[in-house]
Amino acid sequence: MWNMPVHKWIVRHIYFPCIRNGIPKGGASLIAFLVSAVFHELCIAVPCHVFKLWAFIGIMFQVPLVLITNYLQNKYRNSMVGNMIFWFIFCILGQPMCVLLYYHDLMSRKGEVD
Repeated sequence: MWNMPVHKWIVRHIYFPCIRNGIPKGGASLIAFLVSAVFHELCIAVPCHVFKLWAFIGIMFQVPLVLITNYLQNKYRNSMVGNMIFWFIFCILGQPMCVLLYYHDLMSRKGEVD
C-alpha cells in the first residue's frame, strides 16, 4: 500500500493511455516502467545533486525480473518462489545496494572516499 499513489498515477496517466492508443500491453508496461524509473532517478538525483542512474537501473531491472518470476511461478505452481524472489531482490539486494551506491558516489564527490 505504500506505493499505491504512484502505481495508480502511472496506471491512469501512462499505462491506460498507451493501451487506448493501440500500444500492446507489454509495450505499455515497458513505457510505464521507463517513466517510473525516470521519476525515481529524479527524486534522488535532484536533492542529492548526484546523477548516476542507479535508481533508474534498479527500476528497469524489474522488467526482466517480472518475466523470470512469472516463468518460475508457472513452473513451480503453488510455491512461494515469486514472493521469495521479490523480497530477496527488493529488500535484501536492491534498495540497500542502491542506497550504498548513491552514498558512495556522494562521498566520492566530497573527496571522502577513494
